Amino acid sequence: MSVSSRDHIEQVLEILRETEQDGLLSDCRGEGLSGISGLKTAGVLQRLAKLFADDDEACYLEIGVFQGLTLVSAALAAPSLPCFGIDNFATLDPEGNNKEIASERLQQFNAANATLIDADFEEALEGLDAHLGGRKVAVYFVDGPHDYRSQLVCLLAGLRHLHERAVIVVDDANYPDVRWSTRDFLTGHPEFKMLFDAYSPAHPANMTAEEKTVHEAGWLNGIQLLVRDPDGDLPDMMPPTNPTERTLFLNEWLAHRLRLAELAPEALVLANAMCSEDDGAEGKAREALLEKHKTLRKVSDDRHSDRNTYSDGLPAARFADFIK
Repeated sequence: MSVSSRDHIEQVLEILRETEQDGLLSDCRGEGLSGISGLKTAGVLQRLAKLFADDDEACYLEIGVFQGLTLVSAALAAPSLPCFGIDNFATLDPEGNNKEIASERLQQFNAANATLIDADFEEALEGLDAHLGGRKVAVYFVDGPHDYRSQLVCLLAGLRHLHERAVIVVDDANYPDVRWSTRDFLTGHPEFKMLFDAYSPAHPANMTAEEKTVHEAGWLNGIQLLVRDPDGDLPDMMPPTNPTERTLFLNEWLAHRLRLAELAPEALVLANAMCSEDDGAEGKAREALLEKHKTLRKVSDDRHSDRNTYSDGLPAARFADFIK
């Protein structure tokens, strides 16, 4: 029997209430399953996966697998639901071990319904139909790169793959890039509404030990949950944003056009050390910046000092042809 949109939203709300109260649906931490997601985040994904377990047209998808905590957790909660995790393991992996760890955990916990897609998330989303076997993504967990463009691409490129009752869970919503991209997505796609969001006072790296313990048991670095609301049963609720944060995005454009744009992170670390008058940190930061500059010079020396558009070789003009 089909479920109305309102009934579905109420089911998701009940899942959120249960998660707020109880956290994880099932706990495998004692068996070695760990990661960097909040326990409530893993818990809500478990319950959402279970909600769609009997739907032959549904599947679970996450962007950003890391070491497999959420992928394994969702797969175990709904053994009959195909679960897919996309990651090329290019970040947060200094030892290059995360793919091996994630794969071993899928085997260790016998998560036979889970599949790793080792690819860049944009390429994977473009070719996702080849993996889904006709199914649609009912639970979509976005936890990949957290820059504005990557977040928005995940939401936009995922649209055509979404189930009619899809639930989108956006992780690390504390970051302004994430909040703004969700806001802009909701503005452009009013058929979706934000049903729930939660934030912490700081990134876990900047919390006290006591604060970190509390938020690791919760939503950690923030969460947003979006649902399709075709009948307009929900009010408009947008992520909290500060207009002054838009300066950050303007600064990105100013940095991108410069000859040494790729050195922006190292340059800011050096600027911080200089402004803090920390001579030791300044020396290390200067050395790191110059070292990276050596690897960048192959391309940067041929650029302009400013206003680089990277448009050399683009077509002067072109028309789209009608499809015959």
